[in-house]
Amino acid sequence: MEHNFLTYIKDYHTGKEKAVPSAYLQNRFCISSRTVRRLVNQLRNDGNPICSGDNGYYYAADREELIASIRQMTSRIKEISKARRGLIKALEHFPDDSGQLRLNLDDETEER
Repeated sequence: MEHNFLTYIKDYHTGKEKAVPSAYLQNRFCISSRTVRRLVNQLRNDGNPICSGDNGYYYAADREELIASIRQMTSRIKEISKARRGLIKALEHFPDDSGQLRLNLDDETEER
């Protein structure tokens, strides 16, 4: 599936102007939106330049498109990190049974 998905994106959706919405990919490959995200993530992890923008996913046509997508992702990471810090702060209102405030970054039960 990954190979077919990558080949399709590369052959028909290279460049930001040819971005394709997730819904179209879902219909084209008979998969869920979650599977589209999983495939895109795996392909990116493997080093494939799959970008995303307001109009959907696309294969980077050049360095500038790839950098723009990296910047967009970095911005989202920063926003998620801020939200995470806020939730960690909210732990003050939810001590465990022993009265301890705990947070483990791996399994969410580290002492604080």
